[in-house]
Amino acid sequence: MCWSATGLFFAEAARRIGALRVNLLRLPLALALLSLALVATGTAFAPIDARRAVYLAASGIVGLVIGDLALFEAMRRIGARLSFLIMSLAPISASLGGLLLLGERPGPLALLGIAVTLGGVVWVVGEPREGEPLGSHQAIGVAFAVVGAACQGVGLVLAKVGMAGEVPALAATWVRMGTATGVIWVLTALTGRVRGLGVADATRRAWLPIAGGAFFGPFLGVWLSLVAARLTDVGIAATIMATTPVLVIPILMLTERYRPTVRALVGTAVTVAGVALLLAT
Repeated sequence: MCWSATGLFFAEAARRIGALRVNLLRLPLALALLSLALVATGTAFAPIDARRAVYLAASGIVGLVIGDLALFEAMRRIGARLSFLIMSLAPISASLGGLLLLGERPGPLALLGIAVTLGGVVWVVGEPREGEPLGSHQAIGVAFAVVGAACQGVGLVLAKVGMAGEVPALAATWVRMGTATGVIWVLTALTGRVRGLGVADATRRAWLPIAGGAFFGPFLGVWLSLVAARLTDVGIAATIMATTPVLVIPILMLTERYRPTVRALVGTAVTVAGVALLLAT
C-alpha cells in the first residue's frame, strides 16, 4: 500500500522537476527520515558485523540502485504498463534466491498462492489502454525491465541474508539506503550530470510530493519490506508486494475518478484470492 501511494507522489514530482532530480532527492530524504527513526527508537547497529554489512550494502546497490535505474530506463523506453508487467517477475527471482541462499522451500499451497497472485497482477497490468505510448527500442526496454525485476528480487534476498535473523530491519534499511544514496550521487557526479540540477529550486517547486513519496516509499515502504522478508519467505513477501498495481486502483478511484473496467475488477479479485492463499500457509 505504501508503494501504491509513493508512485502517485513521485509521478507528480517528476512532472514538476523531472525524474532525475526526483531520483537524486528521494534517497537522501529517506535516509534522513531513517536516521530520525533510529534515534527515536534507539535501534542499535551492534549486530551488524563486516560480513552482514557487505550483504546489506550489496542489497542496496543491487535493489535500490541497479534495480531502480533499470526500471526507470525501461519505463522511458517501453512505457510504465509494460515495465510493471515485466516487473511482476521479481517474486520469481526472489523465490529462486531464497531457495539457493536461504534454503526456503515454499509448500504447494504457497506456490499456488504465488501463481494465483501474480496471475491477477499480470491480468490487471496487461490490460491495453488507448493512446498509451509504447516507446521505442522495445527489445532493449524489455531487457532493462527484466534486469530490474531480477535485481528487486535478489536485493530482497541479500538483505535477508545480511539481517540473518538478528539485525533489526530498521538498521538494515539504513545501511541499504545509505549505500544506495552514496552510490547514486557518485555515479551522477562521475557522469557530469550534477551541474545544472538546481537542487534548491527543484526542492522548492516539488517539496510536498517529494516528501510524501520519500516517506511512503524508500522510508516506510522499504523498511516494511525488510520486516516482511524477515518474518516470512522472501518469495511470499515479494509476491504480496508485487500487488502494488492492483492496490493503486482504489487510490486512483478517489484521486482521479478512475472507473475500473471489468477486467481490472476480475484481476483484483484473483489477486486478493491469491494473497488469501499465501496468508493461509
